[in-house]
Amino acid sequence: MATKFFCYVDESGQDTQGQLFIVSVLVTDNDRERLRQLCEDIERRSGKGERKWSKTSGARRVNYIQALLEQKVVAGKLHYQVFEGVEDYLMATVEAIARVLEINTTDDYDATILIDGLSRSLERGVGLDLRRLGAHVKKVRGLDEDNDALMRLADAVCGLVRSGLEGDPLLRELWLQGVQAGLLRDLSAK
Repeated sequence: MATKFFCYVDESGQDTQGQLFIVSVLVTDNDRERLRQLCEDIERRSGKGERKWSKTSGARRVNYIQALLEQKVVAGKLHYQVFEGVEDYLMATVEAIARVLEINTTDDYDATILIDGLSRSLERGVGLDLRRLGAHVKKVRGLDEDNDALMRLADAVCGLVRSGLEGDPLLRELWLQGVQAGLLRDLSAK
């Protein structure tokens, strides 16, 4: 029987006209509900709540990331890829998802891909592109991050990496701690 995987995908950087584009992918399997509950608990305790990263104050961002990095259960689940000089954002997103699945799965799996803000008209094309790259994709759906703690986690990873790259010293330190501890995986470093 095929293992079921779920990928929650977010991106940041379209506003830079391709100079900097970041894709984050959270991959999970049968522990998805436990991880969702953990994220909701961290959101409450940190004061972040159900807000997007961009609408969260600096102190609450730090509290959220610090609490998240204390959770060893996220190890191997959080990935990001930084692209520079990219023009095709959707294909960069597809490439990051395919790489995450290649790293985290065996041959016998089915993946459901949930992408923040993906329009219904693009779902089928993204699925076809992923299959062409060898991914075993069951379905692709757009999802609004406001309604899901796991999508908000993917959003926070994008925000953390971008804040670190753009020079926020505290968030940069937390980002690098997460990478060093094996909790955040940089797909850019092949």
